[in-house]
Amino acid sequence: MRSRRCECRQPRGLVAWTAIQGSIIAILGFGAWRVADGEMAVSTLIAFLLYAFTLMGPVSELAQNVTSVQSGIAAAIRIREMQSLPTEQYDEVVDVVAKTNAAAPLIELRDVTVSYHGSNQPALRDVSLVIPTRGHMAIVGPSGAGKTTLLSTVLRFVEPRSGEVLLHGVGYDALDHRAVRESLAYVEQETPVVPGTIRENVVFSHPDATDEEVQAVLRLLRLDDAIEALPNGLDTALTATSLSGGQRQRIAMARAVLRPSALLLLDEATAQVDTLTEAAIVDAINERARTGAVVTIAHRLSTVRDADWIVVMEDGRIRNIGNHDELMDKDDLYRDMVVAGRLDQGQAMLEDC
Repeated sequence: MRSRRCECRQPRGLVAWTAIQGSIIAILGFGAWRVADGEMAVSTLIAFLLYAFTLMGPVSELAQNVTSVQSGIAAAIRIREMQSLPTEQYDEVVDVVAKTNAAAPLIELRDVTVSYHGSNQPALRDVSLVIPTRGHMAIVGPSGAGKTTLLSTVLRFVEPRSGEVLLHGVGYDALDHRAVRESLAYVEQETPVVPGTIRENVVFSHPDATDEEVQAVLRLLRLDDAIEALPNGLDTALTATSLSGGQRQRIAMARAVLRPSALLLLDEATAQVDTLTEAAIVDAINERARTGAVVTIAHRLSTVRDADWIVVMEDGRIRNIGNHDELMDKDDLYRDMVVAGRLDQGQAMLEDC
């Protein structure tokens, strides 16, 4: 957001500066012509030029203030839109464990259809899917297939138009949003960090975590050496230059892995990272999948190839489910995506659905 504001300010400031320079050149040219004809004194021309130079500062500041006002108006509109959104209601704490069916899967979607406001076409169409309590499930498909919408439905960011979502055999309708999300950990493609130290960012989702637990997660994501090399270690304040983008992504991943949740959801967590960062994230996924459930959206073959189940989506529907070798044999879309490079180890593609 900050970079976009800067990009908007720079062209406007350049236009104002160009206009001022043009005005000075025009005054100088017209004044020189009048002086040459003897119709204006040189001192008068100099006075006009001094006036023009005096106005440069206020005009530039005015252009910057106009830009700031416009940015403020745009921000106020977005804030008003956020304020108009309905507030999630939290009821009394629901004991999910007491209602749990031991034989039920972790998450189950039954004929779920989801539509966004203002859209005539559903983003998900009669989707049925079972997420077991352990293992790695990868979701792939072309842009607009409904992958992110599927994760948003599991996270209860959106409510199904029809169908049912169950957690441990208990329908979402019987649970409040807090009860659902306490069982989930989520990592987005654009992962924010909170103001404070590295330690505060890592334990943000699990404040009661011990130092041993924190160190174990950092080792898993290969962050321990980089953080120990900092002057204050875990107590180093996060700034724009203290850590690289890949390290910030791994901190967000560490925050999610540290959280005691039944399901880890990753939405393009490896889309914009280097090879070493991706390898660390893949190791964390594999380690977590041994004891819990992991669901990832990814366009990199290295991220999804070893998944226990790969879900291929198209046009809001589940097209096929299987492992990599099975899908290469029986699913044309998956095979075409691999061959065409849409599932490529060296290329990340952005999810826009």
